[in-house]
Amino acid sequence: MAVRKTSEEWSRIEHEYLSGDDSIREIADRHEISEAAIRKRAKLKGWERPVRTRQPVRTLLPAPRIVVADPVEARVPMDAGTIAENARQLVGRMLDELDAVTSFQGELEEAIEILTANDENDSRRDAMMKAVSLPARSQIVKNLAASLKVINETAAPTKGK
Repeated sequence: MAVRKTSEEWSRIEHEYLSGDDSIREIADRHEISEAAIRKRAKLKGWERPVRTRQPVRTLLPAPRIVVADPVEARVPMDAGTIAENARQLVGRMLDELDAVTSFQGELEEAIEILTANDENDSRRDAMMKAVSLPARSQIVKNLAASLKVINETAAPTKGK
């Protein structure tokens, strides 16, 4: 059989109930009594809890910004020749950049060694060395050549029979 609460304990329960700081479940757990018993006593004695308003949950993410976009102007689609020329220029710039990286290969490897000298394991150094290695650069040249081939084939006029 459950132990009956004294009037002093009920006055503490009433005070917590009326303060509205904690939920009925929390009050019941703290005083080792059922929620139903608290609800019955509150109804019998006419206790009125203040209406709890939810506090907004704080997150680590900032509130999203609402961006009002300007009306988008209709773009005139570029023709295949213009697209191909832009792509050729881009491939050329990328090959120039690759040439610059290849020219300074020794300096890059020395810089990587210096930057990763105090690392506990070599995984970061290995990844950086792999990124500037000859096979990686060879793969880049191969991909750029394939891209340029596709660009040229796409831009070429179609031949009919």
